[in-house]
Amino acid sequence: MNILYFDVVHMVRTHDWIIEKSGGLAGIYPDGQDKLESVLEHIKNDLYYPTFADKLTHLVYSVNKLHTFCDGNKRASLALGLIFWRIKRL
Repeated sequence: MNILYFDVVHMVRTHDWIIEKSGGLAGIYPDGQDKLESVLEHIKNDLYYPTFADKLTHLVYSVNKLHTFCDGNKRASLALGLIFWRIKRL
């Protein structure tokens, strides 16, 4: 399976757009970028996350629960999950 992955810059820009459009506190915590990079590296590991559904689930859950952003973690996790799902279909 050939999967396209986005990077941390895209994740942060998506979060910034969400905050701009729906309100909330902008920004990422000091260790947030490391956490986001970790999530992206984990979902690339086919041994731990062999199916696309496993990868998608881990992405959404981790962005939500790791609280990498100062606000809007749930919104960002859903938006990033949708983006990941949509680029898979390209």
